[in-house]
Amino acid sequence: MARIELRQWCLGISVGMLSLLLSGCGGSDGGGGVVSTAPPPTYTKLADLSGDQTLQSASIHYTFANGAVSGPGSQAFGSGVLISYAAATDSYTLTAPDGTTAVFNSSSRTSSSSFSPLASSTPTTFTSFNNNATDDLSVGAATANGVTLSYTAIGSWTHIQNGVQTVRLAVTGVPTIAGDMPKSGTANYQASVTGSAFNGGPSGYSLAANSTASFSADFGAGTVSTTLNLSGATSANPVPVALGSYTGTGNIASGTPGFSGTLAPATSGSDTATGQFSGAFFGPQAKEMGYAWYVANTVNGLSNFNAQGVVTGAK
Repeated sequence: MARIELRQWCLGISVGMLSLLLSGCGGSDGGGGVVSTAPPPTYTKLADLSGDQTLQSASIHYTFANGAVSGPGSQAFGSGVLISYAAATDSYTLTAPDGTTAVFNSSSRTSSSSFSPLASSTPTTFTSFNNNATDDLSVGAATANGVTLSYTAIGSWTHIQNGVQTVRLAVTGVPTIAGDMPKSGTANYQASVTGSAFNGGPSGYSLAANSTASFSADFGAGTVSTTLNLSGATSANPVPVALGSYTGTGNIASGTPGFSGTLAPATSGSDTATGQFSGAFFGPQAKEMGYAWYVANTVNGLSNFNAQGVVTGAK
């Protein structure tokens, strides 16, 4: 069985507690008792990051073995894949929630992109051999309707051992500081969806070219909502096939930029697939967002249907 190929759309792998500077002051003017307002926090764009970094993420995972996908799951922001960059060795160490690790450095790069992959919308790919396993990584800046985002990155990490592939998709980057999260109002995000789908056979559907997504947040209520309209084509048949529409609702975790929720079919019928999504807001005042998602079960009579990917967007 050939490896699942996710590099063409990059998922993303994140999300990060980065070296952000928060400066502010408050107090009395000594005469009139006027309290000053702290200036807004300062954010470093992906393109300007330097030195050692530790990035947290929101992610999903699934297993591919014997021609079938199984065991999908979702990890909330801060509980997904941990990404650590060491400037001295110019290397990334990825650690999965189950303790699996992989190390990627400049010598394991397999694409022609520079080894500063988080800021480039062209995915940088790596292949590394660790502890009798093969690890493939594809990572880059997220995009939304063709526009490269400044604070959000996505990645896919495939760990292959004993013929079993464990795939992890993640959103990462420069998260919105908890104190900078909007406390009221709503926002709509221009969003794009990427990913792949399988129906229990060897043929996989690529979703990026023909699928659409929407995303909105109600910051006052602490809720999010999203829609996914999935349509994909295979390498053998370029004609897109409708693969279901889904609506999702979720909650913003109190005191964090993270959110998570569930997905369900938009209409009743032969589509019984359900799923989950986990993500976070990135940049000043939740300017950007990204989440990893999956759905699984039956779609339009296709049993053992599984789809997974990432949605990213900006206000």
